[in-house]
Amino acid sequence: MKRTILKKNTSKKTSNVTSLWLLIGGIIILGLAITFMTLRGIAEENRQMETFYEEKGASLITALEAGARTDFRHNVAQLRLQTLLQEMANQPDILFIMATDAQGNVITHSNPNIIGAKAFSAQQMKELKPSFHVAWRIMEQNGEDAFVVYREFRPFGPMKNGPNGMMRPRHDMKDFMRRDSCGEDEHMFRRKLFPPKGPAPIIYVGLNGKTFANTLQVNKEHALVNAVFILLIGLIGFVALTWAQKARRSRKRMQSSEALLDEVMYSLPDGLIVTDEEGRIALINDVALEQLDVTDRAVVGKLPSESLPECVARLVEDTQHAPLSETEVECISAEGQKTPVGVSGSAVTVEDGLRVGFVFLLRDLREVRRLEEEVRRKEKLAAVGSLAAGVAHEIRNPLSSIKGYATYFGSRFEKDSEDRNAANIMVEEVERLNRVIGDLINLSRPSDLRRTPTNLNKLAEHCFGLIKQDAAMHNVELNLTTDSTLPELSVDPDRLSQAILNISLNSLEAMPEGGTLAMNLSHTPEFVTMTVSDTGKGISKTEVSRIFEPYFTTKSQGTGLGLPIVLKIIEAHGGTIRVESQPDSGTVFIIELPVSPVGENA
Repeated sequence: MKRTILKKNTSKKTSNVTSLWLLIGGIIILGLAITFMTLRGIAEENRQMETFYEEKGASLITALEAGARTDFRHNVAQLRLQTLLQEMANQPDILFIMATDAQGNVITHSNPNIIGAKAFSAQQMKELKPSFHVAWRIMEQNGEDAFVVYREFRPFGPMKNGPNGMMRPRHDMKDFMRRDSCGEDEHMFRRKLFPPKGPAPIIYVGLNGKTFANTLQVNKEHALVNAVFILLIGLIGFVALTWAQKARRSRKRMQSSEALLDEVMYSLPDGLIVTDEEGRIALINDVALEQLDVTDRAVVGKLPSESLPECVARLVEDTQHAPLSETEVECISAEGQKTPVGVSGSAVTVEDGLRVGFVFLLRDLREVRRLEEEVRRKEKLAAVGSLAAGVAHEIRNPLSSIKGYATYFGSRFEKDSEDRNAANIMVEEVERLNRVIGDLINLSRPSDLRRTPTNLNKLAEHCFGLIKQDAAMHNVELNLTTDSTLPELSVDPDRLSQAILNISLNSLEAMPEGGTLAMNLSHTPEFVTMTVSDTGKGISKTEVSRIFEPYFTTKSQGTGLGLPIVLKIIEAHGGTIRVESQPDSGTVFIIELPVSPVGENA
């Protein structure tokens, strides 16, 4: 790899005008928000103060009604309402307390000199709209504003069905309202206070409006002070944000190249390791961790020898002074799996030539090796095809004779007899062998599958039926486990039978002293799995890697073409086949076929 140079970004753009407009716009928005919140807060404070004064007046009215009820219960000769009004009016912030009739005439007043005067005109009483519910108004009394709370004076509450909403106590008031129970003036006063007909009188409590106004003014001043304070804090914050933005832009100019480089590093499909000037790991991406089978992600800051596998750590530490062209190493995982990795590296320098570290690329070569192996396999398959073409004619001739004799002898037996069925099987097997010869010719070309919906359970039973006699001769027990829920697959039953028979016959030959040959069928929504296992002598690890190569065989009489044909058949169906085996531990062939048809002629 060539030397990597990080260049500084020298382009500068003036953004003072933009920052100024942003600052002005922010101040305007902040001012509008603070103004709205301040006005809303002042209105809320005013509502709370009005509610407080209203409840204070209502409680005084309730106290006066309670006093009237007490006098009624004791049937006193003279009501103490006037005395209560005068005593309550002497309290701080209470200007007056009075009661008027529906025409606005004063019935009683905390100032006795005003009793009998006209307090409100008819128009004013209509505007007041007195009722049993508490209301309030700001009124001018004796040259000053008063916060007046008023409502109908009903010590005993209204009757449920009383005419015109008239006040009626729940007790008998005849004795209380008799002329002989009190003096003439007291009798008239009671008739005005508790009229037998017409609307109830109205009672008014005048609170000091100046105190109310002063409280509202104080609340407004406090809200304005808070608004100014918040505005100042906001201005300071905006100024600080502006300076911080400028500082951040400066840092971003300095870090833009590094950030771009980091993004490229983590987006690479290959593994990446970056070391600093001291040779310690400064950066490693997830692909490299996966390739090297490193589970501890806290490797940054450590030396390669402390955290990476030896196959790569040695190269990284030895390449701190000179570039490294791609070198292939073999890393072994914890499970013993070998992974070929191509490692290349180069120095990272800034524009002035100062070296700041090294960058290493790790390329997974497994796919490259697989493709190379595939090319070699196809070359061997082409050679097999050329060889098969030369001998196909000599093999097909005797097969034709065998088929003719089998057909002749089959016609001599009764229909559905055991001998007739045996002859038919011979004809079918000859036809299958004839197709095998054709496969040898077309081994290097795509297979021509004849797909039909096939029940793999019956297909497996048919294959095991064909090798039943051979199994008995080898003293091998057959064990078939089917799956009743297995879906039908669109496959070529003859070709798939050929693949299963090839595997099964190899397994029988691997158990010369007897054993067990088992086939298990299962499925998922995506795949059907066929597992063929034996208890034979097994296959070494080296042989497993070459088992599907043409001409490779461990048998003295073998041709080395059986398993390559199996692989071609399975791949033509869009499936996969893999082998698991250990010496003296038996062998397992695992075939996976897709439920939905893929591959050739799908």
